Order: sequence, then C-alpha cells, then structure tokens
Amino acid sequence: MEQYLWIVWLVVFALSVIVEASGPNLVSVWFAVGSLISLIISFIPGVAWWVELIVFVVISAVSFIALRPVFKRFLKRNIFNTNIDSYAGKRGYVVEEITLLKPGSVKIGDVKWSAIPLDDNAKFEVDDVVEVVAINGNKLIVRKVEEKK
Repeated sequence: MEQYLWIVWLVVFALSVIVEASGPNLVSVWFAVGSLISLIISFIPGVAWWVELIVFVVISAVSFIALRPVFKRFLKRNIFNTNIDSYAGKRGYVVEEITLLKPGSVKIGDVKWSAIPLDDNAKFEVDDVVEVVAINGNKLIVRKVEEKK
C-alpha cells in the first residue's frame, strides 16, 4: 500500500494545480506545495504513510501562513474609481414610480437613470426627491429625502 502512495500525492498535486489555475484567487496552491513535498518523501524507502500525511498538513499550513500575505501583496489588483462613483450622495427627483419589484427612473442633472429603493418597503412617487446611496450595476440605489422638487 505505502509503495503506491506516491500516486495519491501526484493526484492531489494535479488537482490542486487545476483548481488554482481555474480561478484568480489563491485557493489551493498551498496544498500543491504540501503534496509536492509529500510526493518527494514518498520515494524514500521505509517512510510510513502517516509521516507523509503529517508532512503534507504541516507544509500546507506553513506555506499558507508564511506565503499568502506575500502573494496577496504582489497580486493585489489596482481598483480605479470611475465617474459613476461621483453620483453617490447626489440628489435627484423621481420621473417614474419606483418600487422594489419595479425599478423606476431618477433624473440627476440632465441624465435619467434606472433606480431601485434602498429599503425593501419603500415606494417613490413621481417628483419625490431622492439621494443616491450606492450603485449596483447600472442602477442607482436611492433613499427618499424629505423635501419636494
């Protein structure tokens, strides 16, 4: 049994690499490192299977704890704010009724936007003044301001 354990470590290594390559996040590279070391150890005659398992767990944990912050710093994506972010906090008025189930329209300046309410129970009538709280895709998330246009 122990003479064939190298196959298990090779499969764990291959699966870890495939999972890591399939996404942008650092998910399983740590297991790939641990399984690679255990694969190498499995070729040493007389090493028990539980030693290989302990090496796998320890190496995976140490590489996760030691290397993850380093990799995260190098892989950190630059986040750029766009001009749409400037709409947060601006006020406009409702030009088409807004409910949770039916997005409506809000006009801010000369631009008409699709909008949804922040509160699930909110309903905005035409000419209600609203404030932009956030942006979700191409819709503004708004809340009512207590004044009329």
